[in-house]
Amino acid sequence: MSHPETNTPFLDGFLHQQVVLVTGAGQPIANAIARRHGKAGARLALVFLPEHETEATALAKNLGAELALACESSDAQAVGTVVRRVATDLGRIDLLINASLSRAAGRLSDLSAEQWKAVLDRQLSGTAWFCKEVIRPMMRKRSGRIINLLDAASGGASRVAAEGITAMTRALANEVARQGISVNTLAVQLLEEETAHLTPAQRERLDGELGPLGRLGSAEEVAEAVLFLGSSAANLTTGQRLSATGGLW
Repeated sequence: MSHPETNTPFLDGFLHQQVVLVTGAGQPIANAIARRHGKAGARLALVFLPEHETEATALAKNLGAELALACESSDAQAVGTVVRRVATDLGRIDLLINASLSRAAGRLSDLSAEQWKAVLDRQLSGTAWFCKEVIRPMMRKRSGRIINLLDAASGGASRVAAEGITAMTRALANEVARQGISVNTLAVQLLEEETAHLTPAQRERLDGELGPLGRLGSAEEVAEAVLFLGSSAANLTTGQRLSATGGLW
């Protein structure tokens, strides 16, 4: 499926020397975000789940990322260690992009206890741990931005995690706004490149849930939306849930 060409009016290099921490490296959306922010001149610190090490390290080498660190996001202590390493080695953290998505398919009633726990621990709790840790270096310099991606899937644990992330983002945004820190969420839908594993029945059901645009998006289109939230164009935007889902809620 073809997508419109992305042509963002931001100048390449406008994030020159900004330290951007991207989680979820090795996954399509996080990879596109890292590439786009690298093109904009950011100093990149990529964090990846252990199972994505091969893809993430190759991406980091290709982009010239200054750090590429494995981290189990459900482990609060491990998250703290990684964030402190980034802040120490790179001097600060200007932008955190929580882009690690579980993509757990299935209805809530079909999930095992282990699947439920894994999604909420990594998606909801993991996002919270990164937010909590990165707030500390941001508050010291009284500026910073946090963008939390969430999965706009129609059901299952992913939807529960998404609603939790939305509520947490609003609460945190209120807490830290006066310190010059903005916190927003960006809802995303399944990407075309992520549908290869779907069964014919799942694909047919997905085709009926494409929303007003009638198509799935690309990782590059999502990356452009993230770029907006991290730019000065979003100076008055905090505590908000934006959407890059083709019109789905």
